[in-house]
Amino acid sequence: MAQQSHSVFTRQLPIMAGTFLFATILCLALGNALAADVLEGSYNVTQVCTMVKTGTSLGSIQSCDYYYVCGSSGPVKTTCSTGYSYNFRTQTCQPTAQVTCYYGMENPCAGKTGSNFVPKVNTCNGWYWCNGEKIGNTGTCASGQKFDSTAQKCVYGSCLATDSTDEDSLSSYCDVVPPGMYFGSVSNCKQWYTCSSNGTLSTGDCASSAFIVQTGSCGYSTDAGACDRIVEAATPSSCTTSGTKAPSNTTCGTWYLCNGSTYVEQICPTGTYYDVGTEACVTRATATPAAGCNRCQYATTTFVNAVNDELCDTYYYCSDGKAGSVTTCPGERFFNEDIQACDTDSKLAAYVPTHGACKGASVSSTSTTVSGATDSSASTVSGETAASDASTDAPTTVEATTVNETK
Repeated sequence: MAQQSHSVFTRQLPIMAGTFLFATILCLALGNALAADVLEGSYNVTQVCTMVKTGTSLGSIQSCDYYYVCGSSGPVKTTCSTGYSYNFRTQTCQPTAQVTCYYGMENPCAGKTGSNFVPKVNTCNGWYWCNGEKIGNTGTCASGQKFDSTAQKCVYGSCLATDSTDEDSLSSYCDVVPPGMYFGSVSNCKQWYTCSSNGTLSTGDCASSAFIVQTGSCGYSTDAGACDRIVEAATPSSCTTSGTKAPSNTTCGTWYLCNGSTYVEQICPTGTYYDVGTEACVTRATATPAAGCNRCQYATTTFVNAVNDELCDTYYYCSDGKAGSVTTCPGERFFNEDIQACDTDSKLAAYVPTHGACKGASVSSTSTTVSGATDSSASTVSGETAASDASTDAPTTVEATTVNETK
């Protein structure tokens, strides 16, 4: 772990009464901190790089012309020479005519002869029928099926997220990670994945306490950096009822769908959050996401409401899409994200209906009136969830199972 350097700075945040709220924000910056996450739609390249051994190359889902090399400080975009395309299966650039890749192509039928079926990118179950170099038809596989570009047909399997042609979407880790290698999970330190040559994703759990990404083998959570890739509370553990939905407690734009045994990660369209009330993806401002999730995601302002159904008086400072420490407005005030300031409680009732983060919030019913003024004592909540102690008992080995989507 790189040595941390600490700096403290003070920001002035105006209060409607004409005075200023001084929000002191503690910034903890890693000496060798990673840059902002590299994203291609729902594909977080930076996160996937934490799951694979340093030096691994990952494919792009936006272009066949470049790829990412996972270095110690994150992904490095690398471009193939003119006339070459990246083949993620071999981790090499090859003559374009020898590579089966459709990302970034205006005409997916270009170069084809005769009758062919090719995938519709940004979906896992869409296809085109090519009549020579012309698109003859397009369609979608039946429910419970996905399109296999190698076999050129629909096969049984599930897709990661709802199809979207508006945003680049990663259907499976096996679309970007080379086959034959073992890589880790961001939700379970013991879990590993591997991709077969036909793009099937398999998974299993180590009998020991951790899967070590750098060695591609099982080890222990006490090994240096063994579980650094884990995202806190990333995925609900298990489920039994197919179709059951669950929110992410860390990423507001992510939710989970039960396939009958495990939860499968789903990604909302860009600019939307998963709403726990309607169990659907809705616009960021109106959504009521899970308490504690990162509302700096897709934010265009410096300060944002924390999810707070009581007084709506807590907020975060945003930097590069990440949330800093939670701060609380002084008594008799709530945080108004629209004006980037703590506002008077008299305006809270009008604010709540259009700002889902504060759904249910109201002026404290426990407040007492003294000389015509409301006196409420606001307390600051740490906003941190205590992590349970890791068990030192060796877990029982779980048989590897084949899945058709990422978790």
